[in-house]
Amino acid sequence: MKNQHKVPQKQWMKWSPKAREVFNDVYHFGMNNQSMMNHPKQVDDLKPSSWKTVCWNFAWLAADAIDDCIPDEIVSTDGSRKKVA
Repeated sequence: MKNQHKVPQKQWMKWSPKAREVFNDVYHFGMNNQSMMNHPKQVDDLKPSSWKTVCWNFAWLAADAIDDCIPDEIVSTDGSRKKVA
């Protein structure tokens, strides 16, 4: 699977081939379907650079989910921990 969207190589190599495929597919889908992914009452599309960031984040989370890398808790900047629902 080619690293089509320039994910940092360190992360790209951590993901399984399936997770890499999911990243590329989700990112591509999001970039081509903004109106499908926005809230129905949203009047304007996001500017392209903002939408690119949204798609990148969705794709990253999807790839992490494939390899079960999503943490079950979040550590905040003050050191406290919170379970992810």
